[in-house]
Amino acid sequence: MITEQRKKVLIVDDEESIITVLHRYVTNAGYDYMTASNGEEALEKISQEDPDLVLLDLMMPGLNGFETCRRIRANEKTKKLPVIIITALHSEADSADAKACGANAFLVKPVNTEELIRRIQQYIGSPFKV
Repeated sequence: MITEQRKKVLIVDDEESIITVLHRYVTNAGYDYMTASNGEEALEKISQEDPDLVLLDLMMPGLNGFETCRRIRANEKTKKLPVIIITALHSEADSADAKACGANAFLVKPVNTEELIRRIQQYIGSPFKV
């Protein structure tokens, strides 16, 4: 019997309540997930677990989301890893900064479930690895 491997989404946020909501959205759409509570932990998980996509908060203690995204883009192994910024920041400047650091998309909290799943599917397709 062949078991299908699910694509993994790394959820990076320092607020447990946000992680809980996002993990529910991601798993209901059929994807596996893992979590990190800050940028340093996210970079470590990316190197060890090889996720298919990252949902990244901007405002976190220590390494913020902008710098985390820059480091993902600077690494040859991860420079093409899709990164979706999910943040409470909503100005045009924040959106421009997210684009400048290499983010693929910028979504404002509270995030619309359908929009989030549409964006995930846009970048990594169905939940199952072929």
